[in-house]
Amino acid sequence: MNTLRRLYTDIRYEDGRWPLSRWDLNLRYITKSLLHVPEPRRVGDVEHFARVSRHLASDTWKHAGPRTLSLCAVGDVMWIRSGYRHALSPGVRAALADCDVAFANLETPVDPTQPVPRWVYETLHYNAPPEYLDAWEGTAHHRVFSLCNNHALDQGPSGLAQTRRHVLARSEHRCVGGPEPTDAVASLEVSGVRIGIAAVTYDINHLSGAPPAGIPVARLGSPRHAPDWQRLGALIDAARAAGPDLVVFMPHWGFEYEYWPEPLQRQHAYQLIERGVDIVLGTSPHVLQPVELVSINGADPSCPTQLRREGAPRLGLIAYSLGNFLSIMPTRACQTGAVLQLALARDEQGQLQPMELRAVPTACGRGLVGEAFLDAGVVTLDELETERAEPHRAHARRTLEPLLSPGRRK
Repeated sequence: MNTLRRLYTDIRYEDGRWPLSRWDLNLRYITKSLLHVPEPRRVGDVEHFARVSRHLASDTWKHAGPRTLSLCAVGDVMWIRSGYRHALSPGVRAALADCDVAFANLETPVDPTQPVPRWVYETLHYNAPPEYLDAWEGTAHHRVFSLCNNHALDQGPSGLAQTRRHVLARSEHRCVGGPEPTDAVASLEVSGVRIGIAAVTYDINHLSGAPPAGIPVARLGSPRHAPDWQRLGALIDAARAAGPDLVVFMPHWGFEYEYWPEPLQRQHAYQLIERGVDIVLGTSPHVLQPVELVSINGADPSCPTQLRREGAPRLGLIAYSLGNFLSIMPTRACQTGAVLQLALARDEQGQLQPMELRAVPTACGRGLVGEAFLDAGVVTLDELETERAEPHRAHARRTLEPLLSPGRRK
């Protein structure tokens, strides 16, 4: 296995695209998509996330006080074949319903003017009907969907515009990403908390020329392409102006099928926090990656990561990848996700601080929700029989163990 792993571990389509005629590279990448990269590459990565895990389990970071705001987040909402309207199980809906605001990466266009693929395993031209958005009715009071991902142009520029229009057709929805420059930032106010949201993507499929003005491209974590920090800073400033109490940043970043972010990606995540972001909600790897809290201006001396920026002490949060929320990808790791739940309270200085943080593990795929042959959906692991749920739970424990303890499990 170690010899085989050396053949595919370092191959990354995101940074080294090749023509379809290169079957040698295609086969290596297919192998990676099936076997994945389950271990950290460096000893330092193992040690860092061990410290992060101990800190999360310690509860020293928990703020005592009345709850001000509850947030939840999920990972990639991808193309599925059928079962759109009923894709969320009762347990998943309950996990989302307790939250004021839910965040999700909508990784498929929603364009009713174009066909929805069903009988092929589509990877290049995703599309879904508007009923996919109907599935979210009755969940969180407000829902934020990011369109900033590599599938933004799967149905062309018109498909991007159609998707944004259909998301915003519901008053409880916000959308970040779209054709226009102002689409890259969204805002909302909940319980007196003003929230600014921004998003970027690592790349865009089918891109010819400049990306859409409202889909910022930033190669965060790339050893080959330095991010444009001036542009990122302007984007964060715009989000802070739109929501001065809390800035949520939704990067589509990292490398597919790798369970642990590398030091460069972590460094870029910390730079985002230092530049003004409060919460980072990452997507794209299609598998779960760790969650960590970071201490800003000495807010928690026991936190492994200490950062500085202007302003009062507070804790920041980085979720590197929440995996797939809805998908028909074939491997167990790609079918395992989580609903991240975060409760915030104001401290004496008026800063929002975490008082509760937990993850509800989920499984997605065909045959879990609905009765039709092609129907796919997502369920909580507590809704599955133990024998079927345990492999997914074991996978979730690899990276999210301290958030899955009995005291925090919903």
